[in-house]
Amino acid sequence: MSALHFLLLHLFVTLCSSNPVQNSTNLGKPKDRLYNPLVCYFATEGELFGQEHHEGQHHEPCGPDVKYCQKISAHFISTGGQITKITMKGCDTVSLLPYYAGLECKGNGCTERREADEIYNVCCCDTETCNPSSRSPSLLVHLLIACALLFF
Repeated sequence: MSALHFLLLHLFVTLCSSNPVQNSTNLGKPKDRLYNPLVCYFATEGELFGQEHHEGQHHEPCGPDVKYCQKISAHFISTGGQITKITMKGCDTVSLLPYYAGLECKGNGCTERREADEIYNVCCCDTETCNPSSRSPSLLVHLLIACALLFF
């Protein structure tokens, strides 16, 4: 196998491997951290109760007692007619005060949580920078086509 084939195969496997934050119900115990804090991605993008919020993605260490990174998304219209379509990422517990106080992680994986009439998708994970943005499906399609052309 040529080096190019090996590199493309490695890239394909890396990009196609499952994201531990999405569609998981594994509620394992978080790792104990003695000295090094957990590092998570932080970002806020969208509209929460009619208020626009835009904070570009970056990563930073969490507090010493934080055991999870978190990614929360929501899309609903409140009883007052205010639109919410937002994704928030950070250390457990992500909040956007005074609008949103946050939902605490209960383990690794994603769950749908209801607060009053609002539904949130809460994803939690306990490894370094495990809460990134979703991958683009078009990139995966292009990689699949490239691999098919190279190997068949």
